[in-house]
Amino acid sequence: MIAPIDFIKEKYIEPNNITQDVLCASLNIGKKTISELYQHKRSFTIHTAKKFAQFFNIKAEFILMKQLEYDLANDKEDYSEIIPFDVIANEDKKLNSAKWLLATINNSISDPTMHYSIDDLYEIFNNINRSKQYHYAILTLFKEVEYSDVIKYCELFSVKKSNLKQLYTFYKDEFKKEEIAEYEWLLEEL
Repeated sequence: MIAPIDFIKEKYIEPNNITQDVLCASLNIGKKTISELYQHKRSFTIHTAKKFAQFFNIKAEFILMKQLEYDLANDKEDYSEIIPFDVIANEDKKLNSAKWLLATINNSISDPTMHYSIDDLYEIFNNINRSKQYHYAILTLFKEVEYSDVIKYCELFSVKKSNLKQLYTFYKDEFKKEEIAEYEWLLEEL
């Protein structure tokens, strides 16, 4: 990537035999500024770009865009530790969805040490854990939690429909519960 000053030197300054002294006098810019531009120790500012643009009859935007492209190409800073906003927002949605399900499930459990956690939800939905410790949560999940909240959780956490079907079938068979129309419709083709 060529520096904007090198482009200007190649295209305008050298073919016209313009010296740094002539640039300083014509553009009303100090020798140090011109020298630092030539040595790539300084970037074009808006004011410097406008002066060069006026002098060489080119657009200041062109110079500034070249400077921006040059700076971006030469920037070695690592920004990989910055997490994109959409990832953070999605994690917040996931956390809120999980907390909402847990609030409903844990609502009737008076002993806080017996409350289910986000990890428990993961076990229930993704590992189809049917151990006795999860029976109350599974029962409450289909009995008291809104269908739309369960589906939202499943979408956000990429829970497979087949996992949901296994869980729902376990709920019906283990607890001898009636069919729930929404789940029947959703899972009928699996």
